[in-house]
Amino acid sequence: MSQRHFISGGRYPVLRTLGILYLIGAGVSVLVGIAACIWALASAPANWGDRLMLAVGVLAATFFLFITMLAIAEVLKLVIDIEHNTRMTAMNSTPMPSDPMAKPTDGGVSMPQNRLHTLDEETAEAALLRGH
Repeated sequence: MSQRHFISGGRYPVLRTLGILYLIGAGVSVLVGIAACIWALASAPANWGDRLMLAVGVLAATFFLFITMLAIAEVLKLVIDIEHNTRMTAMNSTPMPSDPMAKPTDGGVSMPQNRLHTLDEETAEAALLRGH
């Protein structure tokens, strides 16, 4: 990762923005749910028993909406974190030559110059990289 990505807000700014919007939406849903519950208890066109059931239903729906929106925001964050961890693991585990343009020095046998040698011949990624 280059320092530039950290300064500019990182990778996937749209996903981060969606996660923040879901968090804000979760907070707004709680406020709207509380207001709807107060309206249901105070001025809904029904008797007290029906008003109470409506208020409980509104609170239950608000709770599930809040939990769902938080879960979506966390899944977006999880996907971004998985991508970052995968990238860091790949960068740390694949040995790269210090000079990719260096000539082979072991008796004419060419040495690998990129990650292609670490890929299995059977994988789809290896086939795509080889152009097959």
